[in-house]
Amino acid sequence: MRVLIRVDGDRRIGGGHVMRCLTLADALTNTGHRVEFVMADASDGMADRVRSAGFEVHSLPVSTVASANAPPHAAWRRVDPEVDGMTTGKIAARTGADWLIWDHYGLDADWVAQVRGKAPDIRVLAIDDLDDRELASDLLLDQTRLAGELKFGAAAVLRGPGYALLRPEFATLRDIALTRRGGPVRRVLVTPGMMDAAGLAPLVLDALKDFDDLEVEVVMSADAQSAEAVRDHQRPGVTLTLDAIDMGERMVAADLCVGAGGMTSWERCCLGLPTVTVTVADNQRDAVAGLAEAGAIVPLSLEAARDPPTLRHAIQEGIDRAGDMSRKAAKLCDGRGAGRVVCALEARLRPLTLNDAEMMMSWRNQPRIVAVTSSQAPVTAEGHIPWLTQELTRDDARWCVWQEGGRDVGICGASGGPDGWTWSFYLGDEDAPQGAGGRMCGAFLRLLAETPGAETIRATVRHENTTSLRLHRRLGFAEVPSDDPSVLAFALKTWEVRQRLRLPQRGPDT
Repeated sequence: MRVLIRVDGDRRIGGGHVMRCLTLADALTNTGHRVEFVMADASDGMADRVRSAGFEVHSLPVSTVASANAPPHAAWRRVDPEVDGMTTGKIAARTGADWLIWDHYGLDADWVAQVRGKAPDIRVLAIDDLDDRELASDLLLDQTRLAGELKFGAAAVLRGPGYALLRPEFATLRDIALTRRGGPVRRVLVTPGMMDAAGLAPLVLDALKDFDDLEVEVVMSADAQSAEAVRDHQRPGVTLTLDAIDMGERMVAADLCVGAGGMTSWERCCLGLPTVTVTVADNQRDAVAGLAEAGAIVPLSLEAARDPPTLRHAIQEGIDRAGDMSRKAAKLCDGRGAGRVVCALEARLRPLTLNDAEMMMSWRNQPRIVAVTSSQAPVTAEGHIPWLTQELTRDDARWCVWQEGGRDVGICGASGGPDGWTWSFYLGDEDAPQGAGGRMCGAFLRLLAETPGAETIRATVRHENTTSLRLHRRLGFAEVPSDDPSVLAFALKTWEVRQRLRLPQRGPDT
């Protein structure tokens, strides 16, 4: 599998987006896939950091950025989005990329449309946690969202810190870290973000002057804007570490952290490190609120952190609640998210064949599946084999098996009729990866949207099948009148799927 990653990092954006994409790139490479990057050629960018990690970088020339329909974070763009999308699409087509992964708040569905115009068959994964614009992606990774419904998003979602893109050492160090938690707080780690654009570190060091029995370590980039101010605040018991490459070990050694929100939050959770978490950017608000609701952190706004008494009080609360916060934080993230994302990217639809008839029938006859079918009756070999044989020879039918985690886990199919195509699906593997049903349905809907003659997809769902009802609504199906009071009927136009994904328009012969 060939993967192209579009991401930027600089003084304004910070380095978190690039670092989490490098983590995913490493995980993909370690499982035999080829990864290349596309990045803006900015003087303060992180392309050299990516190259030093062993990945090829395709550079986009920085240009004047102007757009009438810009997303909220358009200021993060360093390249005109139309040029960016078309160039990225050409690179994707030239390299034969199977997946495009993009992690950039300044890009949106219009940019994806430009990419798809040059690489129409590519699958797209968006890494995003803002939920503030259309993404036009086959798959969404929102690793920070603990609760609440998504307004935008994708047909299939990888959601929550179970998918957090943490480097492997965090999972490796997890048991060691959790074993030493629960003791007195003696060592405090300060993590204001690589660049500390908010100037958090000096504020924390000022507040910690009143806790003279604590050892303090500040970790940041050598390019951090507050590095000189931190040096001016150094005193006995306070150390400054620049460009650390062993962050996991430093978190293990700490008893409390005072740090910015962002991806580091999930590293701290994985290692059960209790934290006073400061929201230093708007996009961190929802995640920080979720962590606070889970009891895993002491939350603080940047405005509150700038008030010395308030910050000191929060640190004291963190010391008092350290043991309880550690336990609750550790429940949220195990550090194995990158592997789960790779598994989702490797998942695929394969054509159903007659060789699958026995597996299909055994899955379909599971009591939990029979209970939610329209007929609520098992199928027999006498009826199933002739029916499947006929379905597989029809021009107006598609039947597929969903493979994820290296095995067959589900079946989906659709057949034409006078009012459109009727679809059905189920997960036969009771241990299928979480969310596999949504990923299967999202991929199958795209297949149908690219199938000539499949203009309307219809479905019936029993009232008690709340999981399927929620899924159909999330996939964009609209409720339509039903002649059967025991079911709800739904319909979806495939042009809506094409529009949502910004797939290129079909030609006259397709």
